[in-house]
Amino acid sequence: MMKSRFRWKKFSVDGKSALRTLKIKRRCETAEYDQSPKCASSSMKYKVNSNLVKPASGIRSIAAELGISVATVHRALHNRGRVSSETRDRVLRMAAHLEYKPNLAARDLRLNRHLRISVHLPAAIASFFDSLRVGVEKGAEPFRSVVDVEFHRYARSPGRAQASIRTALEQPLDGIIVALANTAQMVRLVRRAQAKAIPVICVSTDVPGSGRLTAVTPYPYCSGAMAAEMLAGCVKMPGSMVALVGDLENLHHAEKIRGFKDVLAKTVPRLSVAAVIEAHDDPEQARRGILRCLRTVPEIGGLYISSANSIGALEALRETGSLHKFPIITTDLFPELLPFLSDGSVKATIYQCPELQGSIAIQGMYRYLIDGVIPPPMLGVIPQLVMKSNLDLYLNRTAEIDEMHTYFDR
Repeated sequence: MMKSRFRWKKFSVDGKSALRTLKIKRRCETAEYDQSPKCASSSMKYKVNSNLVKPASGIRSIAAELGISVATVHRALHNRGRVSSETRDRVLRMAAHLEYKPNLAARDLRLNRHLRISVHLPAAIASFFDSLRVGVEKGAEPFRSVVDVEFHRYARSPGRAQASIRTALEQPLDGIIVALANTAQMVRLVRRAQAKAIPVICVSTDVPGSGRLTAVTPYPYCSGAMAAEMLAGCVKMPGSMVALVGDLENLHHAEKIRGFKDVLAKTVPRLSVAAVIEAHDDPEQARRGILRCLRTVPEIGGLYISSANSIGALEALRETGSLHKFPIITTDLFPELLPFLSDGSVKATIYQCPELQGSIAIQGMYRYLIDGVIPPPMLGVIPQLVMKSNLDLYLNRTAEIDEMHTYFDR
């Protein structure tokens, strides 16, 4: 007989004072009992309190908790058939709560197939999205043997993002990672992917109500609130705030501006937002927008640039001699921004950790496809404030800081 790896533990059975002895396997989620006659007779003799052992959660458990059919739960979990986005979200949340984990790994190993993940990112704002791509590549390294990652770049012009996703959906795919604007066309494309049982993970922004699997975002409302708090502490006299944003159709950008306005209104009512400039991630549009504000807004008290598209605006301010006239808060960290942080013309920048976003997205997709781990509806990345005083720390230790965040996000 093989040596038993079980340990004897004592439990109170059915609330009685008598202690019964049970064999429980350590460090295992599912109880495994010794099949010897002695143990069999013991398990028949004593009835164990069901509250002591957590039953395995399955599709039937999810259906019972939500009061819906098993077939509906199955369709929602596997993106098959017609299921409303609201019902699917309820099923995914309950599945995560019950720690439901379908055994997909054994199936994929038997088939000996590779997973094909298609990643779609804009060509604009290369300083941000190139870092996000690096994060996807680094995050995929541990499982390159079973995952093929394909990268696609699309121009920030009407219809290009939709065309990139449509082309991908014509090919055999296992998953899509994408940065999308929250438009009706994008919602339809994500739902089309859902109908084909292709999970979609959004990065940097979100398309709620589309049926996407999850979204990896750096808490955009919080980013805007942080910018407002920083500017409020720097501005001594009443003045008008100006915000430069990418595209208000993008939920991520819109939430930043909402957080910015809300905090200003609550904490410093004397500071009003006089203008919100949409630059559509175009440096020239950002430059022209800032020059227009300098002419039309009489007293600019501060500037918040909510995307990585900041260099065009900063150069316009330098050309007009306005760079040091009011405090400026930017977004993200890249080489072209370093001189502005070093000389103090930019008070702080809000770092959105793009590499970490990419790593979380690909690892979340892998765990869903291979291990059946359903992620929460949103995977948030905490935005970080970088200033002149801690700039060297970020330049020298960005990789270590990202590793630390990955550890705490497990």
